[in-house]
Amino acid sequence: MKPTLGDAIESVVTQTRTDWECIVMDSGAWIGQPDERSRQMADIFDGLLGRDLPLSVYLTNEPPDLRSHKCPVSWATNEAIRRGLVRGRYVCHFYDDDLYYPTFIERMAGFLDDHPEAGAVLCAQDRVTLARDGTMNTYGQIAPASGIGPGQFDCRVDGGQIMYRRELLDAMGDPWMDESPGDCGHSDGIFLERLAGIVGSVPAIPEVLLAHRNTPYSTYSPS
Repeated sequence: MKPTLGDAIESVVTQTRTDWECIVMDSGAWIGQPDERSRQMADIFDGLLGRDLPLSVYLTNEPPDLRSHKCPVSWATNEAIRRGLVRGRYVCHFYDDDLYYPTFIERMAGFLDDHPEAGAVLCAQDRVTLARDGTMNTYGQIAPASGIGPGQFDCRVDGGQIMYRRELLDAMGDPWMDESPGDCGHSDGIFLERLAGIVGSVPAIPEVLLAHRNTPYSTYSPS
């Protein structure tokens, strides 16, 4: 429920490749609340759902104390998979701090189309800071020069940099992402290590196709 959510989803909507489906998992805790954040959220969803887009919003109905006993990001991602909502050939995990560049899906899905032997693909990512006035400044990149394998993902690659084949979820089984609150900061890294354990080396596209935004609203702070 951050002010970055609208821009994040818009970056999916404006992709050059159009055969995508976006599943949004939302707590719904803001609905009907008399505050500015709730008004912003309502404006975002009204604007998105009023357009003819392959985008669906699902309420997680999560308990208010979820954070005390589950990692919310992992739990919500797992809920989407458990409910059978993840139906595409290829899958990406995308969060409200992320920002796709216009050719992300075209380049990533295109690679998997052309390389049926690859279970997943990796791209480079900008690391940016987002000020409250909307100014973005790049302070680094995560850009593996070539394919990487098991033991090289956690704390080195962000979850948003990966696209993988849907059938790998069946090979993993529930829970797909670690829901332990103690491991929440590493949940995507743990998931990617499991993924790499199945597919082996993940090839890399040497292009920067998205940004991860460190914002005034984030829990993450760059080291």
